[in-house]
Formats: sequence, structure tokens, C-alpha cells
Amino acid sequence: MRFSKIKDNDIANGLGITMSFWTQGCPHRCKGCFNKETWDYNGGKEFTKDNLDYILTNINKNNIKRDLSILGGEPLCEQNIHGVIELCKEFKRHYPDKTIYLWTGYTLENFNYIQKKILNYVDVLIDGKFEEENKNLSIMLRGSSNQRVIDVKKTLREENIALHEVC
Repeated sequence: MRFSKIKDNDIANGLGITMSFWTQGCPHRCKGCFNKETWDYNGGKEFTKDNLDYILTNINKNNIKRDLSILGGEPLCEQNIHGVIELCKEFKRHYPDKTIYLWTGYTLENFNYIQKKILNYVDVLIDGKFEEENKNLSIMLRGSSNQRVIDVKKTLREENIALHEVC
């Protein structure tokens, strides 16, 4: 897996303060995307154990409560999915009570078998491609109104898509 950047203190991607991790590479290439520099699969840097250790060590830096946000690029594309699953799995092993937010252009109903594995670790899933014609910067956690903020644990429990309370 390749990644674009890690931002220690992010207040734009999640509720409260998060450490945000941007994957590199995106098949969707949405018109109007604000993050075009993450489209190239060969851009960014290779994700290493040192990067994982950095996230795990600095998530509580300076006693600030941070959750983890995973964005892209596309975290769930073939090139990133295995690395993202391992990152989430390791993160939850160390911090089971912290929230993981994940943004994807795919929709939950269309996840393949491997993509569905991420649901074991992610707490809040924002799904759907960014649609410039539905752009709305006043809605929480989304760039366009077609995107959904899904409460993953409740969705799995109820076996029906449950929107997160911030919607």
C-alpha cells in the first residue's frame, strides 16, 4: 500500500480531533475532487512498519484524544485494501475504544468479499463517490449529498444500513 500523507491533528475529517491517513491511488477520479494528488497509484510513499508505529505511538501524543480517519485516494481499491485492513486491525488491537472513520467511493451494497472485511474494524463509513453536482459543504463528513455516513456496528447488528446520528 502507498500513502499520500499522515496529518496528526485534523479537525475536518471526523468528529473532534483525528489523525488522518490518506491512501494513494484512486480508480474513481471524481469530477471536482479536492484531492487529485492522491489519484496516482505510483505517487506518495510505501507504507512501512515505521509508519504504522508512528500512528500507534502518536495517536495519543500530548494527551490529546484522537481517533483515526482513513481517506484517499481510495482506501478500498485493490491496491490498498489489504494494507488498510491490516492498519485497522492493528489499530483496533491497540485502541479498541477509538473510532475509525473511513471514506470510500464504493457503496456498501457493492462491496466485494475482501472489502466487506473492513467492516470488522471501521466504526463510521462514509460511502459513495463525490458528485460535483451534489456538492454541499454544509453537511457533516461529506462533500456531496449523495454520500452516506453509516454507523457500521449498528448496521451489522441490525443487518440493515443504519445512518450515523450526525446525519
